[in-house]
Amino acid sequence: MSVFSLQSCKEEDEKLKEDFSNVNGSYFSVRQFALDQWNTFYGEPFLIVKSVRVNEGRYDSSYTTSDTLNWGKIFKVFFATDISDRKFLGKYKYTQFEDAQDETLNLFYEALDDDLYTRKLLITADQYSHKVRGIYIEAVENSVGDAKIMKLYYKPMKRIQIQETESPMMGEKKHTVTEYEFIR
Repeated sequence: MSVFSLQSCKEEDEKLKEDFSNVNGSYFSVRQFALDQWNTFYGEPFLIVKSVRVNEGRYDSSYTTSDTLNWGKIFKVFFATDISDRKFLGKYKYTQFEDAQDETLNLFYEALDDDLYTRKLLITADQYSHKVRGIYIEAVENSVGDAKIMKLYYKPMKRIQIQETESPMMGEKKHTVTEYEFIR
């Protein structure tokens, strides 16, 4: 009797995996995480060094402050990669693993379809407190003859990095790296 009930539970679990309409969850939300960070640090003044490098040229850097930085422009880039909408359930391979060397828990989402904008999402968290240590995202936008690859990195209250590689059908490839380093 108990073997039969274990079998039934296992079959039910398999059905739930196949039918994502029965799942009451979502994947990690970049938007929600950004909102949490905003609410936690809003009003706290700090200096930010912004640097931009195009192709292999020289870095252009400037100082700004947390209250004058154009956060909307940065949020827009990160929000475009959000995969928390239920329509994305089942469209990403999810892997979770621990790294004993740096005591982290890693959550990795990889797109199952090349048509999805967000291709990779890696969240690295402290193994014990589960506090996010870093977020890395890769996104690809393909249009007729053109490709744009985005690589985004956020280390909470330390660094934001946005790498954008544009490969037009005609003209030169353009690689731009924009970094925001928080000085607190």
